[in-house]
Amino acid sequence: MRLGEAIRKYVAAKRSSGMAFDNGAYTLRVFTRIAGWRTSFSKVSSNVVRAFLGSHGPGTRYWNAKYHTLSGLWTFAIQRGYTDWSPLPVRPLKELRLFTPHIYTHEELKRLMSGINTYQKKWYRLEPISVRALILLLYGAGLRIGEAVRLTCSDVDFSEATLTIRCTKFYKTRRIAVGPQLYNVLREYDENRRARGHSRHDTSPFFTYNNGGKVARGVLETSFRKLRHHVGIGPTKGRQQPRVHDLRHTFAVHRVVAWYRSGLDVQRLLPGLSTHLGHVDLASTQVYLTMTPELLAEASLRFERYVGEVVHGEA
Repeated sequence: MRLGEAIRKYVAAKRSSGMAFDNGAYTLRVFTRIAGWRTSFSKVSSNVVRAFLGSHGPGTRYWNAKYHTLSGLWTFAIQRGYTDWSPLPVRPLKELRLFTPHIYTHEELKRLMSGINTYQKKWYRLEPISVRALILLLYGAGLRIGEAVRLTCSDVDFSEATLTIRCTKFYKTRRIAVGPQLYNVLREYDENRRARGHSRHDTSPFFTYNNGGKVARGVLETSFRKLRHHVGIGPTKGRQQPRVHDLRHTFAVHRVVAWYRSGLDVQRLLPGLSTHLGHVDLASTQVYLTMTPELLAEASLRFERYVGEVVHGEA
């Protein structure tokens, strides 16, 4: 079995299971440039694998990402008899999590909203009403950035107050409900885009520039960074800068905090949150629930109440 043919079958199997696997497929294509597309799978050497893993330098992030992609490929190949051994190192590098998502406080969210109207410089291709609607959508519905900017007019159903999310990370489509406040934000934005003469055809992008073009992810990220700097949230340099994607993390954390404060059964509700976010399992959702002081305090109060009930029950 040639390496290239084994990779083709592996990528097809991953995608047929519902995974996008775009990054993994790209990683494997790069690997074939080093190892050779026509190389016999069983003849790929440990030296070639180590050279590929270290091609971005000693940093653990890229090394481990490539390691896990190759590990999946070799597990797939061994199970199907393409080879009987793996040239990979026994285990990945020990990785320290250096980046923690920024969970915006309610006060910071208010500053962002106020800053949209007070920012005097010209917005980077986006109108203030577009920036406002996109930020509130990302926070209010917990969407991924790509999911938000890919929305078409037919995906935003005002009659049912729902959003249809297509072309997701795992090639799955989901439909989510929109609350009254977010509904009003989207309705106001839609009326504004209609007034500017933008198409309301089913396949037209819902979020547009002034010329009617579809909003690009990079443009939104640049606009958000300018806004965040303007209102003084977080550092302006380095890897620890708060991101627009962190609004999705913030949505998840604030939702769980609200459930705790309402006395609801959080464990019972988490699967629904996972489905809303478009995750394939609860483990993916747990990554989003960064333990902020607010969340930790609510969880501690719930535990204290639980202990108190047990103690009094035994008494």
